[in-house]
Amino acid sequence: MLSTTKVQTKKLIALAVISLVYTLTLNQTISDFVGKTNSSNTGIVRGGNENESVAHPPVRANLLSRSTLSGNTSDASGMDTTSNHTTRTHPCQRICTTRLNKIYYADAPAGLSDRKVILRDLSQLAGFLCAEVIMPPPKEHLSADHNFGKPISDEIEWSDFININFIQDGSPAIKSAKTLEEGMQITSWSNAPAFKLSGPKYKDWLHVVSTEGKVQDDFVEIQKFSFQQPHNATIGFVWEIHKKWYPSDLWLRRLPVLDPEVKESAIHEYRKRMRPFLATYHGLHPKNKKIGCVYTNETSIPPQLAMMQKRLMRRIVRYSPNNTIFGLLHLRRGDAINDCDTSVERMRQYLNCSLNKTELLGRNITMLMTTDEDDSQYRQSIMALIEDYPHVSILDADQIVRTVVKEAAENGIIRKAFENNYYIFEVESILRDWGNTFFKFHLVRRRSTCPDCINLSRVLGRRQ
Repeated sequence: MLSTTKVQTKKLIALAVISLVYTLTLNQTISDFVGKTNSSNTGIVRGGNENESVAHPPVRANLLSRSTLSGNTSDASGMDTTSNHTTRTHPCQRICTTRLNKIYYADAPAGLSDRKVILRDLSQLAGFLCAEVIMPPPKEHLSADHNFGKPISDEIEWSDFININFIQDGSPAIKSAKTLEEGMQITSWSNAPAFKLSGPKYKDWLHVVSTEGKVQDDFVEIQKFSFQQPHNATIGFVWEIHKKWYPSDLWLRRLPVLDPEVKESAIHEYRKRMRPFLATYHGLHPKNKKIGCVYTNETSIPPQLAMMQKRLMRRIVRYSPNNTIFGLLHLRRGDAINDCDTSVERMRQYLNCSLNKTELLGRNITMLMTTDEDDSQYRQSIMALIEDYPHVSILDADQIVRTVVKEAAENGIIRKAFENNYYIFEVESILRDWGNTFFKFHLVRRRSTCPDCINLSRVLGRRQ
């Protein structure tokens, strides 16, 4: 088992790697973002020691094309999708005829980025095991510490933050805990076991509870059960995983293969390359080849969130000079304050160096400032540094997004429940998307990125 210190360090690495693998990058200008939907499909690449082709996700999210979703018989990759329905698969995928199985995960409340990482990997496991994912609702599973000490509304669902669908049929991978079938009840969000199965319908169901990070042996049992389920199964499994996601023994090595004897008698076809790609494993083992089968898409961001991001970008354009170059100034304080100097005086030096000779570009420059610093005096002092540069303006992006969300909630454009810090953070995520070509530069001072200077005159000169 990994030590606590190593796990904490590796968790930070994992979150960074996983975000890179799974984050949906729009990679569009503001007009593209407002008016279009980009899509792509993953290919099949070689990798691993099994000498088999495996689906490998690119940095851009694995997206279903509009033609696939509308039932057309071919897609951008040329793969035949002829069918009476919208089934879409990759050659490595296991085909599921039903998804009555449930995978449940519960842990102490944490931040949204952490929960997204876990939801994505659980959805990948569910795709492989013909299951659905259930988690305690955001109110129970997101820390109040990141929302000014207040829990978010119980109206909020995970689907308000993230859309994960199975590639095979486009169905949602995450099931709301509010819509469980009769006879399936969650008696406690955090205690193990959480599920109570009652009535003749669930009499013979397999109910496995994994605790203390001991998951791999239970996976072996669940995998065996899943591949022996009839295609029209009415008896399924509930697999509960409680706490210790990152120090879990599931990440000590790749997922175990199905026992050869079980494989011989299995109802479902099994191949090693069917095992899912799990970003947490590769985040903790960055030197290993990133292999595994992709079962899920993030086909789009939730509609309400997309609408609010459009409103935010339009507001930013409205507040900015004409003929301006947009860029991001991100300052991480909080837990990184001792790792990267973001004091006012150091930022004066940093901006003096980074903005040197940018007036020769003949363009206005608009910087959008984002920071986790709540001290208003500090924020104002940073913004005042820009007064020395007549061609440069700065906007407090954090304040703008809060205003945009607040106005939308007050005017009935979005529900009042969305007026919380987690939702604001997600609306603002478009500003942190390095694939968004609306932004021509990024000035970032944080633990992992703390350069002394960025020569913007050279960077922007090349891009004009």
